[in-house]
Amino acid sequence: MLVVTRMADEQVVASKQKEILGHEVSMMTSTSSDHLVHDKIKHGERGSSNWSDLPPELLSMILSNLFLGDSSNFRATCRSWQSTTTPFPPPTNSALSKLPYLMILNGSDDGCKFFQPLCNETYHDKLSNIIISNDQLKDAKIRVSKYGWLLMSGGGTIFFFNPFTEVILKLPNIYWANDFMSVSFSSPPTSSDCLVIGICWGFLHIEFCIIKRGDDRWTFHEFQNNRRFVLYDASPPVLYNGKLYCLGNGGDVGVLDLSSSLSWSIICCCKPILAWPRFKYQCKKCFMVNCDGGMLVVFVTHEERRVRLIKLNVPDMEWQDVQTLGNKMLFLSHGASLLVEAVKEGMANKIYFPNFHGENGVFYSLDTGKYHSVVGNYSSTTLFNFVEQVSSTCTWIETIYDDNHTTTSVFQDW
Repeated sequence: MLVVTRMADEQVVASKQKEILGHEVSMMTSTSSDHLVHDKIKHGERGSSNWSDLPPELLSMILSNLFLGDSSNFRATCRSWQSTTTPFPPPTNSALSKLPYLMILNGSDDGCKFFQPLCNETYHDKLSNIIISNDQLKDAKIRVSKYGWLLMSGGGTIFFFNPFTEVILKLPNIYWANDFMSVSFSSPPTSSDCLVIGICWGFLHIEFCIIKRGDDRWTFHEFQNNRRFVLYDASPPVLYNGKLYCLGNGGDVGVLDLSSSLSWSIICCCKPILAWPRFKYQCKKCFMVNCDGGMLVVFVTHEERRVRLIKLNVPDMEWQDVQTLGNKMLFLSHGASLLVEAVKEGMANKIYFPNFHGENGVFYSLDTGKYHSVVGNYSSTTLFNFVEQVSSTCTWIETIYDDNHTTTSVFQDW
C-alpha cells in the first residue's frame, strides 16, 4: 500500500511540474523568439526525457536568473547545456536586469566589454566595432553614468551616449568641457526636464555651467568662494530633492539649490575623520550615493585601502557612522555609485569596486572587513594584489532601455 501511495504521489508531482513548466513557458512567449520556444514545446519536445532537447532560448532565460554557483550547477546538468550563454543585455524583469554591469572602454584595443560580477562573466558586445571606428567615442572620457546613459567629453565636446541603443546626443559646444572638475545630470537625457551641470572650481570662485534639454546655449553662474570651499574632485556630486550636494575636502558640504532662484551655500557639518588635516592625503578615493533620506559616503585610504562608511542625514546635515548596508549592496566607480537591493541571500552587505584579481571580480565585505575575489578563496585586507581599472574608462551602468530611442548609430542634437 505504501509503494502504491508513493507512486501515486510521484505521478502527481510530475504532473504538477509539467503544468508549471507549461505555464512558465507560455508566460514567456510575448516576443518572436519566445514563440519559437512555444512551438518547440507544442510539437512534443517538452515530453522528451532528454534534457538536451530543451530549446536554447529557454535555457538562456533561465540563466538570466541564476548566479555563480547556481549557473555552474545549471551548466553541469548535461553536456549540451555547457555551451549555453548568459544573455546580454539581460531580458527585462530578469534577476540580472536589476543589477548594474561594469562597462570598460579600451579605446582602439578591444573597444568595449561589460562585466557582471555576480556571474563573474565578461561580455564583448558588437558595440566594440562602433567605438573602435568612431574617433569621438574612442578618445572620449566617461564623466558620469545614469539611467543607462553615459555623459562623455572629449575634444572640447560633451555628449550623451546610450550603449544599448548606440544613440549619441550631442550637446551645444562648451570648449572647457574637459576641464569640468565634476559633472552630473538630473534625469534621462530624453526627458524634457533634463539638466546637465558642470562644475569649475577655483580658490576664489566656483562656477556652475548649466544647460537644459532644448536650450541652444549654456548658462553660467559664478559664486564667491568666501569659505574657501575645496571641492573633493574624487567624489561626483549627488542630486537629491532638487539640490546638488558637493562634498568638500574639510568635511563641509556645498549645496546648489536648483530652484528658480538658483543659490549656493556651504554647510559646516564636519566629522572628525573628515576634518583631520591629513585626511585628504590619506584618502585615495571617495564615493557618494543617495541613501534613505541622505547621502552615503564611502572612503578608501591610500596605503592599506581601508574602507569606511558615513552617512549625511538630510535635512539635519549631521554625519553618522555606518556599520552595515542591511539587505543592500554597493557598486562604486568614479562615473556611477549605486546602492541596490540584494537579489539573493548572501549578496548583501558587500561593496563591488572596478577591480580584478586575475580574471575574477573583487568585492569588499563589511562582515569580514576584507577584500575577496568573486571566484575562489582569495581574500586580503589590502588591494595590493588587485588590478584597478582607469576611472575615466570604466563605470557601472544600469541596463535600462530607453523606448524613446531605438534607432542605432545615430548622431542627434540634444
